[in-house]
Amino acid sequence: MTLFGGKKEERGLRAGFREMKWGEPPRPGMDLLEETAEDRFCTVPGDSLEFGGATVNRIIYNYYQKRLAGVQLEVPPASVEPLFRHLTSEWGKPAQPNRFIEEYFWQNDKQGVEGTRASFNKNPNTRAAVLLIQSRYIQAKRTLIPPGDAPAKA
Repeated sequence: MTLFGGKKEERGLRAGFREMKWGEPPRPGMDLLEETAEDRFCTVPGDSLEFGGATVNRIIYNYYQKRLAGVQLEVPPASVEPLFRHLTSEWGKPAQPNRFIEEYFWQNDKQGVEGTRASFNKNPNTRAAVLLIQSRYIQAKRTLIPPGDAPAKA
């Protein structure tokens, strides 16, 4: 809580993407790009292609077993550095396991469905990047249940 009764602004890596929360079903009107036995990859017609003050080329929503599991943002070269600066100011300093590879990671401390991780991968050839934001809970579930052993869908 802040002074004057205002709501404290939440900073850091949040669960979900924009107003969508991890585990929600696809929204009506989404365009299906690709579908496999367990995954659906969709876009939203008219979706804002702005994130963190930078323009992105495309936003792809990944639904695993009909639940929002991750979001992939395709970042053009001109937006890579401004977006990376924004992410660092909002989410903190990322981990970079190999200093020679421009691959950065963030993770929040929350557990269960609130647990979120993000990776930012810069392509050294094109200078474009991909930002992947995922539910840690759903990704763990994905690795625990082999595709052929998934529960029957209703």
